[in-house]
Amino acid sequence: MKRRKLGQHSLIDEKLLNEMVTVAKISDRDIVFEFGSGNGNLTKILCNRAKKVISYEIDEILYNKVKSRLKKIKNLKLIHGNALKSRQNFDKIVSNIPYSKSSEFIKWLIKKNFDIAVITVQKEFAEKLLSKQGSNDYKAITVIARSCFEINPLKEVSRDSFKPKPKVSSFILLLKPKLDKIDNATISCIKLLFSFRGKTVGAAIKTIYKKRGKNHNQNYLFEKFDSIMCQKRVEQLSIVESVKVAKELVNL
Repeated sequence: MKRRKLGQHSLIDEKLLNEMVTVAKISDRDIVFEFGSGNGNLTKILCNRAKKVISYEIDEILYNKVKSRLKKIKNLKLIHGNALKSRQNFDKIVSNIPYSKSSEFIKWLIKKNFDIAVITVQKEFAEKLLSKQGSNDYKAITVIARSCFEINPLKEVSRDSFKPKPKVSSFILLLKPKLDKIDNATISCIKLLFSFRGKTVGAAIKTIYKKRGKNHNQNYLFEKFDSIMCQKRVEQLSIVESVKVAKELVNL
């Protein structure tokens, strides 16, 4: 039997669970996705409000417990499997995201068409998504997430709200998709660009040129980017600037 992975903790505070569902404005017209059924507490609340709930649970023991507990609920589609591999369609997502899967979840969510997401993530990860350019927390995932979603912090969640109790605090975030999302090639180039944190944009592009076996054209930098941008360190680029550079790297 598969065991529940470290870092996956069930949110047991019913007041907070109801707050998440309320913020998501779940109605009887909505198909709602849940990333990890856990103990089924959130699943049950979602089923009481939504037209249909699609809930994934990868842990066999928990899956069987929830299946038995909620077997009479007709608008629940409970699936034993990896949510990251799901191709199900949904309107909204309300979930407690496993800490170890947070970055993968964001990249998975980018590919989905939905209206709103209300998620609980590790506080450290939330701070990373919300960080300002130039800070230590400003990473590739920051740019990737914020170029695809409007992200609003809602509430910090204490360790006591979970079972088992995690070692760190969590945070509830509200995500709304932007109209224009970046593609996989741009995402890859954002990650490549941020692998040069601490270096200037100009130096990063020169290195990438060499690694791709191309002769560096100094004029290229100043045709595409002004000299000020080229002199910035990678982590000093804004979200818009980072995406702009990444899109040019796609064409290198």
